[in-house]
Amino acid sequence: MNIWIVTIGNSDIKLGNIDQWKKYFLASGIDLETEILFEPKKLEGEDLFTVPARVMGIVIGNQLNDENYQGLHFPMLKIFSEKLQDEKLPHRIIVILTDQKFAYKGYNINERSPYWKDTCTLKPILDKYLKSKFPDVRELEYVELQPESKTQSLDNWDQSLSLVQTKLSELEFNSLDDIDNVYVSHQAGIPAISSAIQFVTLAKFGKKVKFLVSNEYEPENTIFISSSNYLRGIQLQEAKRLLQRFDYSGVLSLLDNLDNSTNKEDEVNKLREMLGIAIEWNLSNFKNFSGKLKKLPKFEKKVEERLKCPCWTGYEAAYLAVVRVKQNNNVEALFHSFRSVEGSMLSWFEYKFHIKKMVEKTIMEELPPEIRKEVRVNSKNEIINIITCFKIIRRSEWKKNDDISQFINVTRETRNRRFHTLLGLEQKELFKAWETDNEDDWQNRVLGCLNFVATRSFKSLEDASLMPQVHRELTIALDNYESKCLYS
Repeated sequence: MNIWIVTIGNSDIKLGNIDQWKKYFLASGIDLETEILFEPKKLEGEDLFTVPARVMGIVIGNQLNDENYQGLHFPMLKIFSEKLQDEKLPHRIIVILTDQKFAYKGYNINERSPYWKDTCTLKPILDKYLKSKFPDVRELEYVELQPESKTQSLDNWDQSLSLVQTKLSELEFNSLDDIDNVYVSHQAGIPAISSAIQFVTLAKFGKKVKFLVSNEYEPENTIFISSSNYLRGIQLQEAKRLLQRFDYSGVLSLLDNLDNSTNKEDEVNKLREMLGIAIEWNLSNFKNFSGKLKKLPKFEKKVEERLKCPCWTGYEAAYLAVVRVKQNNNVEALFHSFRSVEGSMLSWFEYKFHIKKMVEKTIMEELPPEIRKEVRVNSKNEIINIITCFKIIRRSEWKKNDDISQFINVTRETRNRRFHTLLGLEQKELFKAWETDNEDDWQNRVLGCLNFVATRSFKSLEDASLMPQVHRELTIALDNYESKCLYS
């Protein structure tokens, strides 16, 4: 069996002759429902006219005869019908229509209301047309999507998906073994419905699906697209969404499960390599991150230059905190932002005084005596040593710098309190811990601390980190793969 599922849009049926429109309009009784006259509108560059679909059905559909039927035009349906003549003809046709009468009940419905764009009244017209094109079709069915309220708008993707799932589940289908092809024409109508039809048919019929797509102005480009290509496209769109959320592991997992029958293995491997590098960064394995990144010719010199800064990992940790804010993970954002400064102090000490590890107490002779004493007294608490020692050795500088002063006097205490509780953290509390009010000021404060410790002058955390460049390369690589995978 072959099935054709087709959506109908507001302008899929057009008028070629409007001489008799007023006569049929007045005889339709539509004036009992509305005072709007609905004059046909001429399409630019064409000798065709349009009226809202519900009006078309009430005026013409309810008074259908040979005279007014001959004046109707079906651009997209004609293209699809002709294309299907070259394939195995459908035995069953399922037409998807909309009816928002319940959603707009009791509302003042103006001329622009989506209510008038509903296609449910077109059944008589569609019936006549489809039966003329497919005289041997066994079943011709209509599925109406009827939201119950305006809050359940058909523009809402979740609502449309739910309605489509419910309505199609009410239909009886043969087993998949008895179905040869499911042709799906989803382009007409509301975008959310189009997407829902794609998802539901793919989930229900899998590889049996062939998407029939076209453009009424370029009928020669009407094509069938296999379900595997569509699934790949949907998966790649999801990969892009995951990448926007910095979910590098999620993107890699999706790519590993992607049907790569397009022989684009080189592009996939490049993406996997880049994602592996990004995952190292996301796990704070910054040395592994830089080591793998340096092997890429495009990044070799950039990594070498960045490694000249002893505190480079601090800038990476700080940008990781920025990413955690974007992911609404404020607890980790506080952790990474604090340790970016804390860790940079340790890196600066190791660079300045050749300290291998504070816990080993291997300190060079030039380390000031008061700091050597501090280390001996507090050797079990490395971080207190670091901040305290930093305060002592750079006492003439840090009090003059507002950013590092706030970190030493305020942020440290807030961090200690927060990390000894099991409570969550609001974004405003994160910013307050750094004595700031918003994300921009917070980023600037963290940057100011890092620049002070490292004696650098980066303008932003994004400029100071290598990861934004890697992320941009990933975005480009994913776009290129999608282009080659789907359109070449």
